[in-house]
Amino acid sequence: MKTYIRKRLLGFVIVLIGVSILSFLLLAFSGRDPAEVIARRGNLNASQELIESVRVEMGLDKSLPIQYWNWIKGMFTGDMGTSITSFRPISQDLAEYFPTTFALVGLSLLWTVLLAVPIGLFCARFRGRAADHAVRGVTILGICLPTFWLGFLLLLAFAVKLPWFQVLPEPGIKGFLLPSFALAVPVACAMIRLFRSTLLAELSSDYVRYARARGMSAGHILTHHVMRNALAPIVTLFCQYFGYLIAGSAVVESVFSLKGIGSYLVSCVTAADATSAATCIVIIAGIFVLANLAGDVVNRILCPWMVRESNGETNF
Repeated sequence: MKTYIRKRLLGFVIVLIGVSILSFLLLAFSGRDPAEVIARRGNLNASQELIESVRVEMGLDKSLPIQYWNWIKGMFTGDMGTSITSFRPISQDLAEYFPTTFALVGLSLLWTVLLAVPIGLFCARFRGRAADHAVRGVTILGICLPTFWLGFLLLLAFAVKLPWFQVLPEPGIKGFLLPSFALAVPVACAMIRLFRSTLLAELSSDYVRYARARGMSAGHILTHHVMRNALAPIVTLFCQYFGYLIAGSAVVESVFSLKGIGSYLVSCVTAADATSAATCIVIIAGIFVLANLAGDVVNRILCPWMVRESNGETNF
């Protein structure tokens, strides 16, 4: 296990280096000059001399390798620079916006578990019946449903027609209920379909036939034996979706007027704030890779029988 974690952490560092280089270069060659954007904010007719002075002050007059090195060094020292979007330290912006996104994503994953596990078990238990076919149709629709459209429907239904919520964000957990549900629906539908198919595959195994021959009930077999064996792909997908939801939260945050890291990233890209945008991208990529590593470790703990010895290394 330790060897496996060390290798994955090495891969984690390599991935982050690659993501940082690509994001920095793509934003650097985006065609927009951050110095010009800053200079023209206060004066639309800013002179070329003013633009050049801003470029020198921001260090944009240096070569790209030097700019990249200064940026990476600042990430490790905590001095990530100043955001063009908010004119504040980037670390201060991240500390303000990330808690909102984490709360939104955490509640979305809770919705996902509450929906996917019982519905998946229900569909596997009553396979081929009318309710099973109905749930499969609804999950296909939910996967294809745009989150922004679902968000608008939820606002229309529960904030306009039924004034149970407010259109603007409310304090506390109530303000995250509708946006987290809108963000969770496509993910929950995908996990329901995967969980159902995994359960059905396990139900055709020999140990299930043996358990039935011993007189165990179908519900007992499903919840006490089959479910644990079917969790591995669900845990992997669950951890992958953690990073996916953080990256894809911008749409829902825009619909519900939430100030999270997704909307902040969109604002940085729009304002040609390359440093802030690249910093957000690297952090989100790091969260995504760490979530995948956590999923693999949890799978090894839940299903140790899936681990085999191969060439002196432990792998699935």
